[in-house]
Amino acid sequence: MLDLRILLMSLTILLFAVGNIYGHMNTDSKDGYTLSEIVITSDKLQEYIKNHPQDVSVIERKEILERNLTTVEDVLKTMPGVEVIPSRGIGSRISIRGSGKSGGLLLLLNGRPLSTNQFGNFEIDTIPVDMVESVMVFKPPIPVWLGPGGSEGAINIVTRSLPVQKEDKEKYPTTIKASGGSYGLVDGSISQSLTIADGGSLISASARRRDGKRENSDRKDYSLAANWNRETQGGAKYEISARYYDAEYGMPGPLDNLTPDARQQYRKGSLEGRYSGIIGEGKGTYTLSAYGDISNLRDKSQTGFIATLNDNKLGLKLDTAMTHEKGLWDIRLGGMLELNDYEHTLSGSHHRIRNSLSGQYDRRFGDVTGTLGLRADYTNDFHFNPGFTGGLGWGVTEKILIKAKAGYTVNVPTFEQLYQTTHGSIDQTRGNPDLKKEKIWSYDLGIEYKFDKDKTLQFTLFRADTTDLISYKRGDDKIYRPINIPSSHRQGVELTAKYNWGKGLITEINAVVQDSRNSVTGKELSYTPKVKLKGSVRYTISDYKTRIEGTVRYEGKRFNQIENLPTQQLDAYTTVDVKVTQPFKIKGTAVEWYLKVDNLFNASYQFHYGYPDDGRKITSGIQMRF
Repeated sequence: MLDLRILLMSLTILLFAVGNIYGHMNTDSKDGYTLSEIVITSDKLQEYIKNHPQDVSVIERKEILERNLTTVEDVLKTMPGVEVIPSRGIGSRISIRGSGKSGGLLLLLNGRPLSTNQFGNFEIDTIPVDMVESVMVFKPPIPVWLGPGGSEGAINIVTRSLPVQKEDKEKYPTTIKASGGSYGLVDGSISQSLTIADGGSLISASARRRDGKRENSDRKDYSLAANWNRETQGGAKYEISARYYDAEYGMPGPLDNLTPDARQQYRKGSLEGRYSGIIGEGKGTYTLSAYGDISNLRDKSQTGFIATLNDNKLGLKLDTAMTHEKGLWDIRLGGMLELNDYEHTLSGSHHRIRNSLSGQYDRRFGDVTGTLGLRADYTNDFHFNPGFTGGLGWGVTEKILIKAKAGYTVNVPTFEQLYQTTHGSIDQTRGNPDLKKEKIWSYDLGIEYKFDKDKTLQFTLFRADTTDLISYKRGDDKIYRPINIPSSHRQGVELTAKYNWGKGLITEINAVVQDSRNSVTGKELSYTPKVKLKGSVRYTISDYKTRIEGTVRYEGKRFNQIENLPTQQLDAYTTVDVKVTQPFKIKGTAVEWYLKVDNLFNASYQFHYGYPDDGRKITSGIQMRF
């Protein structure tokens, strides 16, 4: 019944939007319309954010270089309301706005989904930071055109478009990085941009090894990536990217279920192509993306049993967007088709076909912007899944902005939740083929005050109500299995502030105070602390160009299981990270040396399923560009 009501609402909104646009396009007015890219580029981002209900944070390449952020993980750690914890297995656990929920976060690369068939951890290690132009974080409820799911937010990583190099005037830019640190860390990478087939390209290779603090926590990673792009005189653009990632590592297990002999090897290859063109005589543009992923996991358990997983994906995505010539309205239309194949030793073969359609209409009335969006997803195993977003942004004054939005989304259980996880050893987790899909209503009301360009204060009230929330329960065999919680909610307030004091001093703070409840038992949701804080200070010593950064993180107590027993409580903790970067030159070559200390005071804490933190970690390295 709920799906039917949403469908009727969606059809009404679509008819309203199409009728309004048709009216604009068929008046005698000479006002025309043009199309804009569906993936927000850096030059259009500020225009999109202005008076718009969506809550968007962005870090662009200039800041990535200025702060010497060496990985995508480091980039995300600097963003307000975002926390990243490396996993013992594949990828990292990412939290937005204090959520302890592992699923429901949508990870995108150039607008195409990376995480639709994965759960819990996100493979950001496979994307070299040298290829990143910007990283954008959307807090929930997210725009429907980003993709299916995303109840906990979305992250879109945009890769660089390289210019064609002039061999007679410019050198091919090369970047070399090398670092070492505690627990036997050795890390190195090289990136080279050049001209191939009249297009700009970038090739990057990296290798990393770390022994780890605990027994059987060593890790080796290798990656190779390449991007190529070319623009024609007619305005069309071709882009091709390829990536390969190989990792071999130990799975030590939680403290009460040690697995000193469990190992995993993970390999993944990705190939993507994008074409952006113009519709008619400059009246529109569109972007067509085709992509494929091939991944393989070899999992050796503590008993010596070996299981394998093949997880493959093919997809097509079409995005278009139209903007009124005078900026009165925008419309974004998109469609996606994905084919997923999954084959595991324990659970057999499974297949999923996903079809998606989405549309979003934004309308500006002076200082007020309204947005209405809807999407329809259909999978062969979970059938029709609607989505909706709506909101208002009001620029009360030049400095005060009020945002209000609401959204509905459905999270379809991933293969990993249904059958067998790829992110942990088979000694620890299993799937549940009887899971129901999650249905989430989310709401957001915020006010932003901008003192100046780099002086802002934002206050946001948020709430999410979830039916059939997917959580994990541990059995007597110490194996975690996903289950559905019939009803739950999470609500709270987020405060974000940034202030540039001048003379090289910048401070930022993000605080989340929240309450979460399993509506059936009255217990708190797993890994959802009541208080989460992050504050940072950046200072540049102008005479020496020395950059100093310090970050303090606090996470309140939380429970790692749904029963909330005293033995399941993880204590609150505070960590301090510091980083010093010193630029200089060697025979005209730009060089940066850095020293980074994570968890400066060696705080001891557990972060997930009984895994303790590694304690103080020291890294030192150099970066050369020539």
